[in-house]
Amino acid sequence: MASNLSTANLAFIAGTFDMTFPYSLSVPLLKDVNKRMPQAICELTPTAVNRNLIVNRDVPPFDNPDLRRAMALSLDRHAFIDIISEGQGDIGGVMQPLPEGLWGTPPEVLNKLPGYDPDVQKNRTEAREIMRRFGYGPDNRLKVKVTTRDLPFFRDPAVILIDQLKEIYVDGELDTIDSTIWLPKVMRKD
Repeated sequence: MASNLSTANLAFIAGTFDMTFPYSLSVPLLKDVNKRMPQAICELTPTAVNRNLIVNRDVPPFDNPDLRRAMALSLDRHAFIDIISEGQGDIGGVMQPLPEGLWGTPPEVLNKLPGYDPDVQKNRTEAREIMRRFGYGPDNRLKVKVTTRDLPFFRDPAVILIDQLKEIYVDGELDTIDSTIWLPKVMRKD
């Protein structure tokens, strides 16, 4: 897979290969393929792909559940969907969300979980209060490294995450790594 989705899609459009994979087509690129290659059969279908924030909870300050709660409260999940897939997506918990996912958490339950209340500003206000209790604020920001696989469908959400964490006094630095060392790094809790 190409590290640049546009390059991969241009190769598909040029006829270099006959099929592309679902993760190599973002919604804007899908529209471009449909425009340039109307004979291609392109479908946007729900998948059970979750984007997750994995935090090493054995390392301070992330060993504190309240700090991890603040991070969860900082997330604007609708913004992720709007930016990454032009609004084509659903918010869910661990399982594929309803209506496609048979075991998805119903919205009235999901909205009660930390960071899932649709009132993002209320969530972030609570998150900033938590961070201030730990001594963080505009003049004392928590610096973190956000490590992700060096593929567009992982990099893009990581960049959005870094931007959203800024709302609660967390400054992230993007660290992209090759997919072959991703899982070992996670398993070692690096």
